[in-house]
Parts: sequence; structure tokens; C-alpha cells
Amino acid sequence: MNRWRHRLFLAIPLIWVALAHLGPLLSMARISLFATYPAAPGTALVWSTAAYRTFLETPSYQATLGRSLAFAAAATLIALLLAYPLAYHVALHVPQARRTRRLMLLVAPFWASEVLRMFAIVLLLANRGALNALLRGAGITQAPVAMLYGNGAVLAGLVYTVLLTMLLPLYAALDRLPTDVLEAASDLGAGAWKRFWHVTLPLTSRGVAAGTILTFLASLGVFAAPALLGGPSTTLFATTIADLFGASSGRWPTGAAFGFILLITGTACAIALAALIPGLRRAQLQ
Repeated sequence: MNRWRHRLFLAIPLIWVALAHLGPLLSMARISLFATYPAAPGTALVWSTAAYRTFLETPSYQATLGRSLAFAAAATLIALLLAYPLAYHVALHVPQARRTRRLMLLVAPFWASEVLRMFAIVLLLANRGALNALLRGAGITQAPVAMLYGNGAVLAGLVYTVLLTMLLPLYAALDRLPTDVLEAASDLGAGAWKRFWHVTLPLTSRGVAAGTILTFLASLGVFAAPALLGGPSTTLFATTIADLFGASSGRWPTGAAFGFILLITGTACAIALAALIPGLRRAQLQ
């Protein structure tokens, strides 16, 4: 009886994953292999790999995917550099009684929708925004500094979007860090930097790996940041896919193929990161 209860308990999330995740992915893979979709009334669907050939034969699409990977890597690195000190402070230096409250203050801004947070970035970086007003008030500049619709604005939006994805795995890893190990390292004469590099960072490398992989994958699929903060020279692959699905010329197979290409590329990068980070951990422990 207990075995059947256990199987039933596992069946519910497995069915949800199959219906909500695998089902759409298989449907997307199927649509990507049609010449046109949806077909006109009375017209049969024709199988074709033209959508994938479009990507392989169009350098501009390949450049857009490369740009997306570069932006995702930069956003992941910046998010790691910002989130690790925050998580370290909350997990190791804030008293237990106030830790949850401090963490909630960090998480609260992310309760707003992604689009709303991107409009907040627009208001911050606009010519008459808060940052330009601060620069003029400090006498640093007289004319507004153009900050929107460029690489910096898109990168700022990406980091702001995915920062929470990095913060929570790091906090979970640092919260489980045994402080007696740090005390032992200090008693043995290890300075603050040696304790961090040879003890803290290796012991939290699983959190770093999880946060890095999740943040990189999330950065690849962000749509609002490049759409609202970027320009023609900062178009990312997610925006291109959305434009293909929104076109009225029956380009759904191309959009589905590009989505599948992005999925495969992101998965390959995640596997590479998962293999790389444990190797760095072993090197630090030696």
C-alpha cells in the first residue's frame, strides 16, 4: 500500500512535467519540421527542414545567437559578483532572528512583474531620469547622457531580471556552511582571503554551480529587457523568436526551430558549466 502511495505521489509532478513542459517542447519540435504552419484550409502540411537551414545559412541570425550567449554570460558573471556578497552577508553576518526579514527585503522588489521592473530601469536611465538628474545635480554633466537603447541598458536589465535566480541558491549554500570549519582555518593561521578561496568558496561551489547554470539559462530567455531597453544593434535571440511568432507571414516553423536551437544551445552550455565548476572546486581544495 505504501509503495502505491509513493508511486501516486511521484506521478502527480511527473504528469505535470509531461503536460506543461515536455508536451509544448515536442509540439514545438514538430512545428519546426513543417514548411508552413498553420496550413491554409484544405492544404496538407509539408515536412521540411527549411527552418533549420534558414539559421545555418543566415549569418545575422547566428550573430544574434552569439550576442545572446555573450550577454547571458556577462549577466551571469555580474549577477554572481553582486549576489555572492549579499548572500554571504545575510547568511553569515546577520543574526538568525533578523535573517529572514533581511532576505525578504532583498527579494521584495522581484515580486513585481518583469515588464514593470524594466520600465523602472527606463525611468532610471532616461534622459530626464533619476540617474541623469543626479549627474546634473552633482555638476558632472550639463547635457543628458544617453544611456538607453544600448548594450549597457540591456545588460543592466538582464542582471536586474535574473539577480534573484542567482541570489537564492547562493544563500542556501552559504546558510549551510559549517562555521566551525572557518574557525579552524582561522586558528591554523589562514587569513580572510585564504579562508574564502580555499574553504568558503569550495564548500559553496554547488550553490555557485546551481546559481550560475540557472541564471545563464534564464538570461538566454529574457524578452522584456532587450525589447524595452535595447535597440537594433542589441537584438537578442529571444526577441527574434518572438518576432517570428508574431509575424503574419506564417513563420511559426522558423520561430519553433529557433526556439529549439536556443534550447539545445542553452542545454549544451549548462552541461559544460556543470562539468567545469567541480573541476575548479578540486583545484581550489588542492
